[in-house]
Amino acid sequence: MSETKKFTEANRKAWNAAMPYHRKARDVYWDSCLADPSFVFQQEPELALLQEVGISGKAVVQLCCNNGLELMSIKRLGAKRCVGFDICDEAIKDANKRSAKYNIGAEFFRHSVYEIPEAYHNLFDLVYISIGALCWLPNLGDLFAVVNKLLKKGGELFIYEQHPFTAILPWDVSGNQDRAYIEYSYFQEGYQEYYDSLDYYGNESYESPIKYEFTHTLADVISAILSNGMRLSRFREYEHDISNGFAWVQKTGLRLPLCYILTAVKD
Repeated sequence: MSETKKFTEANRKAWNAAMPYHRKARDVYWDSCLADPSFVFQQEPELALLQEVGISGKAVVQLCCNNGLELMSIKRLGAKRCVGFDICDEAIKDANKRSAKYNIGAEFFRHSVYEIPEAYHNLFDLVYISIGALCWLPNLGDLFAVVNKLLKKGGELFIYEQHPFTAILPWDVSGNQDRAYIEYSYFQEGYQEYYDSLDYYGNESYESPIKYEFTHTLADVISAILSNGMRLSRFREYEHDISNGFAWVQKTGLRLPLCYILTAVKD
């Protein structure tokens, strides 16, 4: 087994273990949202930039799609074909169940993003990656090599992610915190392994299988994209928190980069 597969298979088991807790906390809510045909998961500023890139009539693939809510929303916004891949078996089950239940027409498959079949190469106008994906992936060079293969010529990559700057900040400290402070190094090597709960919805504690996270700098992300035959077309940084872990930073009043949107084109 390769080192990459060792990491991704461990994370697969960890996410499968987390899904029952996510369902307990959010199933009724997500069903009520999708029952409304006008419901779209994406909000501003992401929504405006997605529409600026253009999704109507396009073929879109989401990598690390989780339970599919974002991709189903993109389908509702007018995309022609929507395909999602995720390593978590249970998340893919939920995505396919809801896509069928609400007649949305998105397709979801259980694959590591490093092992997507060649049948999907050169099919997509847009590759979509959203919050919480990159930290679980050990090799960005191999990831963006896959992105390049999936895209048609002239197709575009769209990333909406937690800003790497947040890697230096402590996670989810007391709401009474009135000053941001640095706890970790920005330049970290290797990976972090831990057994903590992944229930960021209900915050239930449970015994999790081992999982691995990876810290990628902004230069790591951009360099891996450029080295795989794509050119940057947009880069925007924002001060709002999309991770549910840095609301305390916003309360300090300091305007720090907490997330970003990046797009890149395959020429």
